[in-house]
Amino acid sequence: MGRTTKQLSGGGKDKFLRALVISEAAIPADAATRLGDALCTSIADIRVRRDTWEALRRAKSGTATFSADQELQIRSPDEKVAVPTAAFNATFDPFVFSALAVLTKQGAAALSARLAAITTAENLHALANAQHLSVDATLIDLAALRTAILAATEARLAERRAAAS
Repeated sequence: MGRTTKQLSGGGKDKFLRALVISEAAIPADAATRLGDALCTSIADIRVRRDTWEALRRAKSGTATFSADQELQIRSPDEKVAVPTAAFNATFDPFVFSALAVLTKQGAAALSARLAAITTAENLHALANAQHLSVDATLIDLAALRTAILAATEARLAERRAAAS
């Protein structure tokens, strides 16, 4: 017999909670964003029904939606479904890539390019906080903030390598 629930924590939990709140049509987008952020910071880990988790994952590709009363409505792949894609892209996902993994595998230039794609200081701070990179919270200049994130990632990588030796 298969498992009916899935344990989520960290970035997976955050993505699930944000997508669940945003998928509720009765909640305005700005309120959904604030509620999603509040849930993500307040909840450490969760156990969710596997069918709900899978339906939310399919909703991003347009094969499932949630109705106003939170009942799951699974659609056939052939059926056209209006899923508000902007709602899923409205909040910045600080786990869209791992700064440490990009630095380790692709180098500083690749990490700088990935950071350059992030256009607001708020999102850069969110990435730094979510990935446990020590960055001055008062920085608002984008170039200085990107440089600080790169330096913090390099320092974290050096600490990991020193601990491993």
